[in-house]
Amino acid sequence: MNSYHLLAPIFSLSAFAFLLFGVDAWTKEPTPGTRRISFWLAVLGLGVSAAVVQSPLVTGSLFARQMLIWDGLSYFFTWITLLTLFFVVLLSDNFADFDGLRMSTYYGLLLLAGAGLIFLVSSNDFLMIFLAIELFGVPSFIVAGYLRHQERSSEAAIKLFLISAFSSAMLVYGIALLYGITGSTSLTQLHENYALLQTMAPLGLLAIFFVLVSFGFKIALVPFHMWVPDVFEGAPKPVAALLSVAPKVAGAAIALRVFNLVLPQSGLGFFTILAVLAALTMTVGNIIGLQQTNVVRLLAYSSIAHMGYLLLGLVGGGELGMTGVYMYGWVYLFMNLGAFAVVISLSKSLGSDDLSAYAGLSKRSPILAALLTLFFISLSGIPPTAGFVAKFYVFLSAFQSGWIWLVALAAFNSVISVGYYFKVVHQMYFRAPEGTQPLVLGPSERLTLAATSFFTLFLGLAPQFFVSTFQALAVAPKP
Repeated sequence: MNSYHLLAPIFSLSAFAFLLFGVDAWTKEPTPGTRRISFWLAVLGLGVSAAVVQSPLVTGSLFARQMLIWDGLSYFFTWITLLTLFFVVLLSDNFADFDGLRMSTYYGLLLLAGAGLIFLVSSNDFLMIFLAIELFGVPSFIVAGYLRHQERSSEAAIKLFLISAFSSAMLVYGIALLYGITGSTSLTQLHENYALLQTMAPLGLLAIFFVLVSFGFKIALVPFHMWVPDVFEGAPKPVAALLSVAPKVAGAAIALRVFNLVLPQSGLGFFTILAVLAALTMTVGNIIGLQQTNVVRLLAYSSIAHMGYLLLGLVGGGELGMTGVYMYGWVYLFMNLGAFAVVISLSKSLGSDDLSAYAGLSKRSPILAALLTLFFISLSGIPPTAGFVAKFYVFLSAFQSGWIWLVALAAFNSVISVGYYFKVVHQMYFRAPEGTQPLVLGPSERLTLAATSFFTLFLGLAPQFFVSTFQALAVAPKP
């Protein structure tokens, strides 16, 4: 029965997803009434799923024949998934491009993708990791191509599908090699038999290489990042917001479980590989971001660079590294989705995502201009915002582990990022507006912006409560 309690969020999301599919099956034509019912069913499903999440602070649990695990890591990233889905559902509510489409199917696919993500962060076996990735991947490329009347949306879906298929194949190769070396796909067995990886170091390194490449594609590490800008630009913007946070942070969670909790003593040198990938990811993401004139593509390269920063926590390792990853994931959720919420609102009103369309925005909508500036300041890592606190902890964990050159490079990259974030700010405050009509926000957009801006400031001004909570999760009892 304990297993069913721990799986309750997955069961809840799946049940509401199929309920939404049933609504679609019984609806002949999409109507505004059906769209409202679907929206509230999705919100209710997320609320019920949040209510049944179990705390791991008393004891960790292995269940389903040790193929699934419930500990501090899975608990934290389950909340990241649910909150991300909640904001994405809010941003999808009045999204104009969805007019005339069957939204019950769309919301059902979002919930099913969320079930896959929770399944992923709760996996203790490579076979479960593979199944969870597919459970998330299939709904993801469907919703990425949900705007069937737009060629770019279909292109985004095809690219996401092909990349997902390729990266899954690489993961299978890595799993096969690890099984051949250790005789098991279990992460627990891998932890106990890490000496075998040392004995067969060349083959072990090849296996780790395949696993790293697969994760690299999932979380958009350089040089596996090329799909991100095109998919973000072509997919519906709420879906781009989802892809910018949940799957990347979930992929980082699995990387944390595999490389920091399972294989820290194997001596294969993969922390050096992670450090090089972090350096490449943040540097390439920021440098190419400087050249962008489309705000959505700018946010795409921003998300790539931030995965480089987050990797510093994985490289640092230990309790401080895990705390840093938790803090960074939590902060990134609010500041990045807040920026996407502003861009989605402006895209509807301005009819364009080009940088030139943001000219004089401070005069047409001072609040939106101020909020977007706040989120960009936080993404840059400037105090007193949450982004500064998040970067401080991942930088500190890497510094204390001896990765001084990597921390210096990350600090330099943070300075570079100011260039392309404040390029947008300059357009908003120092250019003449092209129109004078004020911009209007819907209630869902207002709620999203209120929540994300509040936490972006609050986490920067008073982070102590969250830091202590994340430290408790990092040292939560292991099964």
